[in-house]
Amino acid sequence: MERILSKDEIAELLKAVRAGDIAVDGITGGSGGSIRAKQLDLIFSHSARKCKFDNFDIILDNFARNYGNSMTNCLQLSTTIRRESLEAYEFEGFLQRLKSNEAIGIIKLDPLRWGGLLIFNDLLSFYLVEKLLGGNADATPVPPDRPLTTIECSVLKRSFGDACLDLEKAFAPLEKLVSSLVKIECNPRLVNIVPPDTQVVVCRFTVKVRSTTGEMRLVIPLPTLEPLRAKMRDQMGPLSKSPDQNWKKQVEEALPDLETEITAQLARLALPVRDILNLQVGDIIDLGRDPFGPLCVLVEDKPKFIARAGVHKGKKAIRLTERITEKTHPKLIE
Repeated sequence: MERILSKDEIAELLKAVRAGDIAVDGITGGSGGSIRAKQLDLIFSHSARKCKFDNFDIILDNFARNYGNSMTNCLQLSTTIRRESLEAYEFEGFLQRLKSNEAIGIIKLDPLRWGGLLIFNDLLSFYLVEKLLGGNADATPVPPDRPLTTIECSVLKRSFGDACLDLEKAFAPLEKLVSSLVKIECNPRLVNIVPPDTQVVVCRFTVKVRSTTGEMRLVIPLPTLEPLRAKMRDQMGPLSKSPDQNWKKQVEEALPDLETEITAQLARLALPVRDILNLQVGDIIDLGRDPFGPLCVLVEDKPKFIARAGVHKGKKAIRLTERITEKTHPKLIE
């Protein structure tokens, strides 16, 4: 059993630790050394954590593909957009990570509760501005250490507007969104779409235009996506093994209007090819059946009824007399 230190011994031990005479966790202090304390924010979390949202990646991939095509048409340059990661932050902690020279687009996501953010990093923002103003697409961009000007933000409005339209397309299987750009902001402190402690989902995209690679981030508050969680799981997940009653009902309603081919057949005859080649106009082919005998009515080449030939209102017609079943006409069914 280990000896328990007395009160005086504990006091002496603490004094030696403060003076740096005793190493603590492998770190020794002294007159020339100092231990730097790490600040801990107990209110806002600045670190990211993984976000799990069933099938949300499918929507994001559709958005990336559609927006890549839109940016290609706008720039007249091949553009590739790829989803990289999906993380969750507290909104205030995420804003403090942003730089002052990034383009922050505040977007509406009606009829969802809150809107979102679409952020172009400094490299992508200034490259788009230069290219849209007619600059050299092959030049290596060097983003200046300053916020975007009002004119530069106006130039980027089209790129943000295209992104809103592609977001609507991506969310179409779940919800009919009306997405639009509210404004472009460069100062993160002026961005306020949700309370500071609200969890937000941040998806990072890599945007590559020729030799230039920038970054784009889509930020959506978690409470905005919560009402869509069940739809993402049910409508975009694996097919259910249970029968779909709605689909069955739609098929039953459409069947009465379906056009079907019906043929009245008196007889069937098999002839050798040699006899068919020797047939001449005026030859008589014996069917071996009474012309006034019963006819076999085929629906889509399947025997279904027995009928009699006749005339109705001056036109040739048939009258159905019985239904063909395995019991009544087993040979016809075969």
